[in-house]
Amino acid sequence: MVRYPYFSPAWLVVLALACAGKEDPYKALIGKRAPDFKGEFSLNGKPTKLSDLKGKVVLLDFWAVWCGPCVATFPHLREWHNEYKDKGLEIIGVTTYFKDFAFNKKTGKLEEAQQELSKEQEQKMLADFAAHHKLEYHLTVVPQKENDKVSDDYKVEGIPHAVLIDRKGVVRMIKVGAEEENAKDLAKMIKQLLAEKAK
Repeated sequence: MVRYPYFSPAWLVVLALACAGKEDPYKALIGKRAPDFKGEFSLNGKPTKLSDLKGKVVLLDFWAVWCGPCVATFPHLREWHNEYKDKGLEIIGVTTYFKDFAFNKKTGKLEEAQQELSKEQEQKMLADFAAHHKLEYHLTVVPQKENDKVSDDYKVEGIPHAVLIDRKGVVRMIKVGAEEENAKDLAKMIKQLLAEKAK
């Protein structure tokens, strides 16, 4: 099973790239049409192709239930959803099946599953997890095989990995990590993109 690293601080990524003499890995995505995909299961909405959301500002949040820094970003995601959902912002939390985590509703914590979860069991676990954390924005699950391609398309190596897409379906910003500076940059760009009109 392939898992994302728990967290790659943005400055470490930049430093490593500088040492390797390589450009920002996300530079090639900025200004390009967002690669299309569709999850097979969703909470707070039906599975939707990304391309069908043209005309909305979309924030893709690549995350996992076991990722502490991802959980740390939930307050910002809840805030943005509540403030901008009626102004054209669609937040989509993108995850996949990991099969080995259970959620204890009494303690509000993850536990190691006693046996590998079926898709249906994991979907129920995700619903309980989302309810506990009051996640009311769109959450979608991409099966592992398809998730590998989506992760490659969006250069996802560490999570949380946020991708902001404008009303025309073009990638405008990518931020990796849970630093407060990332949240400020994303909030500023969300406002800017919502003010722009789709042509």
